Amino acid sequence: MNWEDYRYFLALADTGSFSAAARELDVDHSTVARRVTALETTFGVRLIDRLPKSVTLTVDGKLVAEQGRLAVLAMQAVERVAAGSADHVSGTVCVSAPPALASQIIGPKVRELRQQHPDIDLVLQGETRSTDLNRRQADIALRLSRPQKSAVTVRKLADMPFGFYSAPGYDKPEHVWDFISWDETTANIPQYRWIEERLDGRKVVLRTNDTSIQATAAGSGLGVAILPRFVGDADPRLARLHPDEVFPPREVWMLVHDDLRHAPRIRNVMDFLIKTVAVLKSPAV
Repeated sequence: MNWEDYRYFLALADTGSFSAAARELDVDHSTVARRVTALETTFGVRLIDRLPKSVTLTVDGKLVAEQGRLAVLAMQAVERVAAGSADHVSGTVCVSAPPALASQIIGPKVRELRQQHPDIDLVLQGETRSTDLNRRQADIALRLSRPQKSAVTVRKLADMPFGFYSAPGYDKPEHVWDFISWDETTANIPQYRWIEERLDGRKVVLRTNDTSIQATAAGSGLGVAILPRFVGDADPRLARLHPDEVFPPREVWMLVHDDLRHAPRIRNVMDFLIKTVAVLKSPAV
């Protein structure tokens, strides 16, 4: 049996459609279909019923998926224990962080980490999606809300303050401000809710899930955005409006699986992140 075929099938079983599985695996839709068909041929049974916009697991498919998940969890546990027991300060460490935090706070300081620990190879992923530490999609994750997960060590690193920003000289009265906001895929975040609750007839002229796009649009004079202060204050295209306005900050949390947190290379990167993200606590920010 080809284990890659099996991995593609499990992704399909978990997501429920070829397109969703393809997005998760970062491959073409046709590749997922080909891999699953190959696995069905290997087992000699039909694993899925193909519907117009989704798939459902057959009885055999459910059994194969259930046993496969148990096997994958066991293999992942072995990998974590092996990685966590390594006593040398070298190897690859993957960090997942929100894109703006990764590019503007962590990225500029990676050189310092390399100078202190030249044998640590850092992989820095800027992403907002939830990262599965059990599957080692990352070794360390930074997130803007405290997770409720077992077997994960969490530590609060900082509070991230926000403010109103627009282009210098943006002269529309506040009651007719045009807003730059988040799209509905991020409707659960406080900034989205704050704007939606206070529109009071004002327009949202752009919605996007990307902070850098919001900053660029606000800097062009399109409207007003609520941005992290480390983004807005550092951008010469932007000016802060109503500096006395106080928004509830977002909390920055660091997550690492219990099996990995004592490994020297993981510990050193954790210490680096604690020191680096602490800049958000500075009164200047």
